[in-house]
Amino acid sequence: MIYMQALLESIRYNEGKFPRKELQQLIDNKEEAIPHLLAIVEEVINHPDAYLDEPSRIDLIYSLYLLAQFRETRLYPLFIQFLNLPEADMDAFLGDVVTEGVGRILASVYSDDITPVQKIIENEELDEFIRGQGLHALSILVLHGRLEREWVIDYFRGLLEEKCSEEYPTFNAQIISSLADLYGQEAYDVMKRAYEKQLVDTMMIELDDVERILKMPMDVVLENHRKDHHFQFIEDTIKELEWWACFEQERKKPPLLSKVWTNKDNIYPKPTNPAIKVEKIGRNDPCTCGSGKKYKKCCGK
Repeated sequence: MIYMQALLESIRYNEGKFPRKELQQLIDNKEEAIPHLLAIVEEVINHPDAYLDEPSRIDLIYSLYLLAQFRETRLYPLFIQFLNLPEADMDAFLGDVVTEGVGRILASVYSDDITPVQKIIENEELDEFIRGQGLHALSILVLHGRLEREWVIDYFRGLLEEKCSEEYPTFNAQIISSLADLYGQEAYDVMKRAYEKQLVDTMMIELDDVERILKMPMDVVLENHRKDHHFQFIEDTIKELEWWACFEQERKKPPLLSKVWTNKDNIYPKPTNPAIKVEKIGRNDPCTCGSGKKYKKCCGK
């Protein structure tokens, strides 16, 4: 117990060096580590301000990735609860993990009850990107045989028909991207109408992108996505995190992704610092270009 507490304390803060050895020790002692990792997530949920008051803390990130690697379903309800914390805090908690990891973590710890993910997706009070990661989690679960493709396509189609609002063009684009990820030919008419009504953020995905995907064989599209790193469960925390720019080391190049989940070709996530909370432009801050829009709806796209 004393050894485990000391190990967890050693990864509590980002000190500029990737703690490969310590993380491997946690992986090697998985069963003993799991309750402590869950406790870190619970602590953040119960006392979010205390975590935010320590901007160099990073143990939440490690805990989420390790528990996802362990397929720890006890994280599932906790992570849902965490994602319902105030939108403005998500950047400080997770940084770029909001768009690069949340969906994969959710899918990795999913425990056969889809309702909590649906509530995340349909909650208009949440950040559009968090909601979009709920969509992405469902796509991953389809690609890996955990959910029926036809049911999820029908659910996405219903969202686009019933909840497609001009207030949320980014979220609408993420629905369409998710339909395209699953070769949603069945929903093409609904997607086309959303574009005709100008309800979709075309900087994320255009109708031409959708049509190009649907001209390919379905099995090719699904298999390409299934092999894509961005559509896989969390398998190796060390490989996932070791290249982050916040660590002072000779960094390995991250695995190239065939695409980001918005279906725009030749766009690759750069090795940024998704974990450490530093002074940066938040997605809800005014855009620095002077447009008057929020950063996430302007240059932050």
